[in-house]
Amino acid sequence: MPNVEVKEVPEVRGFSVVKSVPNRAALVQDLKPGVILIFHGKEGSNMLVEVFTPDPNGDKVLGAGKMASYKFSGSSDKVDNAYAAILLWALNNGASPGSPTREVYLKVDKNQNPPEVEVEVQVPI
Repeated sequence: MPNVEVKEVPEVRGFSVVKSVPNRAALVQDLKPGVILIFHGKEGSNMLVEVFTPDPNGDKVLGAGKMASYKFSGSSDKVDNAYAAILLWALNNGASPGSPTREVYLKVDKNQNPPEVEVEVQVPI
């Protein structure tokens, strides 16, 4: 069974920019520790992704919420495996996953191609 944790995440102030990208690989340049990627769905065939950088002086507030959380370590092109773990957990626990989902990047090693990351995937429940 996946090691999914249910937790309340606090609100975070910061700066953000929304991007429309064809795939996850198009976000590699945005990956760095502390960055939060927020997935807002699709725009045509592209993903609509908010790149959020925490900063106490920021002009945007990322709201608090109850999240199913799963930590993933590995290749940045395999982060989707964390979503599969959360969905399996939700099915087994009667939880309803919501959106938008978040990826909180804890570590990023860009010396690898694709980068190796440690990321906490958060899905509202």
